[in-house]
Amino acid sequence: MVVVCEPEDSPYWYDQLWKNSVDFFRSLDIPVRTLECCSGDLADLKVKSCDVEAWSPRQKKYFEVGSCSNLGDAQARRLGIRIKGEKGNYFAHTLNNTVVAPPRMLIAFFENNLQADGSVRIPEALRPYMGGQECLKPAENKKNTL
Repeated sequence: MVVVCEPEDSPYWYDQLWKNSVDFFRSLDIPVRTLECCSGDLADLKVKSCDVEAWSPRQKKYFEVGSCSNLGDAQARRLGIRIKGEKGNYFAHTLNNTVVAPPRMLIAFFENNLQADGSVRIPEALRPYMGGQECLKPAENKKNTL
């Protein structure tokens, strides 16, 4: 997700972006937490950043599944993204959010929804897209016979 906005709106959009990530993972019944990065750990251009981490039952720890960043006007300055205002032109603020990094998201999904019998429970939010199924069961092992 990418947002280009008025400077005064960037704190609002930062909150919305990280909330989207947290809500997405929680809708899949994946426990998550967010860690705000300290200023000494911020990469170039970033004004504020947080990592979204999902619980790994296998590793018994949280691991990063996404990141949300407010770059203030630094990226807009590099790219020349300006807003025409009544008092002249000024630089926009840019934000980005890695809502889903597919390999990491799939690991978190399977680990948190795997059942003892090898089936995978389908969270309520996904059931309409899965024909109403409540779980995926492993295929029976069929031997080829000639």
